[in-house]
Amino acid sequence: MAACGPAAPAKEPAPPSADPTSAAPRAPAAPAIDTALGGRLFDKFYGKEPPFSAFVPDSSKTQGVLDGQGGPSGNGTLRLGSGEAMSNDAGHDYRLKSFFGWDLKGREGIYGPSAMAKGYAVSRNLLGGRETREELVLLFTKGDHEIPAYGDVLTPPQIEAMAAYVIGVRDGALPHPDQIFTIKPPAQGYYALLPGGDAARGKAYIEERCSSCHGDDGTEVLFDDGAYSLGAHARQKAYEDWHKILNGQPGSPMGRQVRGSTGKEMAQEILDILAALCDRAAFPPGKATAKDVEDGDGRCGPYLK
Repeated sequence: MAACGPAAPAKEPAPPSADPTSAAPRAPAAPAIDTALGGRLFDKFYGKEPPFSAFVPDSSKTQGVLDGQGGPSGNGTLRLGSGEAMSNDAGHDYRLKSFFGWDLKGREGIYGPSAMAKGYAVSRNLLGGRETREELVLLFTKGDHEIPAYGDVLTPPQIEAMAAYVIGVRDGALPHPDQIFTIKPPAQGYYALLPGGDAARGKAYIEERCSSCHGDDGTEVLFDDGAYSLGAHARQKAYEDWHKILNGQPGSPMGRQVRGSTGKEMAQEILDILAALCDRAAFPPGKATAKDVEDGDGRCGPYLK
């Protein structure tokens, strides 16, 4: 350790440089916003592990009884923009994906009356507006007459991430659902995958990125209390799985599974993967309990094998 001594004399400031290239040091760039985290929070913002909230919604199975944990009232409820308490009797569980659907379009999308007819789907289409990120942050923070105020349970950076995710999908930096599937009537399974997927390429992506957890044939992990294997779920719920492939699964180690540098490139990867999972022999139900799709099912279309 050096001995203490008199303070060194202050240095004279250097004269301004005549070299125009010697600009003042730039401020550090702001950290990039994790849109995949924003997508997972959009899906389900609460869970057992950080960065997810410890909020537990009151159960929709106990109508009229507020029996959850956390939130501004401590009972698993949130507040609308007016400050009025919002119960979970409708079963939305306060998830943004419930209010806006997996395609972010609210009643204009797959959760709307032309398809799944979810009673809690809201009128706002997040992909049809032109809100700035600041305006979406304010909406998610304060709520409005249809969605609750997430500022009571999430941090500003988490809400920023959700807003950035929405704008990324809307403006093309991330895949848009219209690049992956089209909405169909209930009798046709609510949706159909678009043409243009490359199943062989998608199978290679699955082998590279998914098989270590899901197994070579996708039966290692079952979903929804054992109802679906990876393939069976994708053949029946690709309107949900595109979101999971893009952002990951809340509460699990799974993160973003696409590597393209543009929204279009990532959308193609997702469509390729979903096309591959339409092969019932390569990705069978295994021990899953739900019935798999039958020949001619329109959701996979020409990809179904």
